[in-house]
Amino acid sequence: MDRADAILGAVQQIYDSAMAPEGWATALDAVAAIVGGRCSGVLIEDRTRAQAQLLTDRTWDPAHLDLVTTTAEAGVLPPWVGGLPVGLMTRSSAIQTDRDFGRSLYYNEVIRPIGNFYAAVGLLEQTPAQRCLFALGRAHGVENFADDDIAALQLILPHLQRALDLRRQAGWTDQHAAAIETVLDRIDLGVILVDAAGRPLYFNRRAEALVARADGLAVGRAGITAALADETRRLQRAIAAAVAAGLPAGGIDSAGRAAAAGARIRVSRPSGARPLLLTVIPVPRSRAHAGVAAGAAIFITDPDAAIPLAPALLRQMFGLTAAEAALAVEIGRGEGLDPAAERLSIARTTARTHLARIFDKTGTGRQAELVRLLLQYGGPLLPSD
Repeated sequence: MDRADAILGAVQQIYDSAMAPEGWATALDAVAAIVGGRCSGVLIEDRTRAQAQLLTDRTWDPAHLDLVTTTAEAGVLPPWVGGLPVGLMTRSSAIQTDRDFGRSLYYNEVIRPIGNFYAAVGLLEQTPAQRCLFALGRAHGVENFADDDIAALQLILPHLQRALDLRRQAGWTDQHAAAIETVLDRIDLGVILVDAAGRPLYFNRRAEALVARADGLAVGRAGITAALADETRRLQRAIAAAVAAGLPAGGIDSAGRAAAAGARIRVSRPSGARPLLLTVIPVPRSRAHAGVAAGAAIFITDPDAAIPLAPALLRQMFGLTAAEAALAVEIGRGEGLDPAAERLSIARTTARTHLARIFDKTGTGRQAELVRLLLQYGGPLLPSD
């Protein structure tokens, strides 16, 4: 198997893990094998509760897991971790010299007992509420990661980010993966499972409601279709790519299938409402619905079904003023600064001033980053029973 095929396989297993949390060990095993690494893991820090969780491959000694998480919970990770750019893989040796690292408390208390020295690291997310770090190492005495190793990991990193996003949005944890259909009916995303031919197998309640409106999405002999023919073709290509991502061979080359897995598509709505956002991912072949193996899952976000944000909560969590909290709620709708200012009947210059203060208080720097943070503070939209 060449490296491109290995990357594709790892991407498939990463998305399998988003759907079935017990699969993280297999996925991280696959990632580590691509670059000859060991002790790969995703460290998820809940900074509001000072708690940490570690998703790992199978090369870890269980005795070391508590050591890593308790160290993170105590806030004694290397100081350079917080300064890593989100979404960029790098060598730890590019940040701290081998000599300094070898003398550091973190190396001697945490890394040395594991038997590692060199590491490749990438920050998946960093907000005031949560930080997610991906890292894997090499045994002491083994040479450092090469440029092509870092490049391969960089291709994989966005898929780790997306899988963790889906895992969090769906409310799945390793302890609560049972009763999956009940969970799917409770989340604020539409979910459609389709077979390898694109035929729908399962709709959660929100997806059923969206399709019933006949405003952008429909179900027919051709499977799931959009209102516009061009968008239907893009959706069908994305489904085919997600299905092919789990196969050893197919009509799409390895690099193309890896890139397409987790594709995002905007679907226009004839009513004039804002477009639906669809994320298409592969589904584990071992999973089945109604006796038929699902080939892909379609997650549907309706921007007009806004997750309610409480201004009072934002004021409490981030120290925002009433005016800043009101603007943050409007920005959280995802339409941008100008529409938010218009709805609040304030000048654009005033809105820009408020936004700059919101960025400073929330630790964000872009509107997209702010929206992503705010989504974590909205309650899920639960359908009525």
